[in-house]
Amino acid sequence: MTEKALDSKQTGYCLSTDHYRIRRALPSDYDSILALWEDARHTMLASDNPQWQGAYPGETEAQEDIARGEAFLLDIAGTPLGVMAVNDQMPAEYGSLPWQTEGKAYTIHRLGVHSSLLRKGYAAAMLFSAETIAREQGGTCIRIDTYSPNTAAQSLFRRLGYRQVCSFHMKQKPLPYIAFEKSLLKQLGSG
Repeated sequence: MTEKALDSKQTGYCLSTDHYRIRRALPSDYDSILALWEDARHTMLASDNPQWQGAYPGETEAQEDIARGEAFLLDIAGTPLGVMAVNDQMPAEYGSLPWQTEGKAYTIHRLGVHSSLLRKGYAAAMLFSAETIAREQGGTCIRIDTYSPNTAAQSLFRRLGYRQVCSFHMKQKPLPYIAFEKSLLKQLGSG
C-alpha cells in the first residue's frame, strides 16, 4: 500500500493510500458523522466507558466542525468510516495543565472510528493526518485527551509517541480525563 501525505489546503485531503483517504468533511457528510459518533458511543459503553453518553458529541458539534472546515473523515471506497476535528481551540480546562511544548498547539477532538475497523491501524492513520494538518498550519504540538476508562485510546496515544501530561476533571464527569501531548518539532540531530 502506497501512502503519501498531501497538501490539505490545496486538495482537501491530508493522507491518501490505495485503500483509504482522509479528507475534509463536507456538509453532505453530516449524517455520516452523527452515525459514526453513535457507533462510537455504543462501542464505548460496551467497554464500560461512558465518555460520550448523552448529547455530546452531536448535531451542534457536527455542524460547527463542518462549517469551520475542521472536520476530517476516514473515507474507504466513498464511505466515511472515521471522524475527527482538528483545530487550535483548546477546552477551557487545558489552560491550567502543565504542557511541555511551547508555541502553537493543535487539538484533536471527537475522534471516532467505526467499530468494524477498530485495532486495524485506522485511528493511528487519522492521528498521523492530524499531525500533518497541524504542521501545515505552523503547529508545534498536538494535544488530545480521553476519559480515564478509555484505556484503548490511551494505549494508542502512547504507542504513537504521545506523552501523558496529567489527569484533570471536566464536563462534570466523576472520573478524570487524561491529557496527552506530542511535539511536532524536529528533534536535534534528526535531520
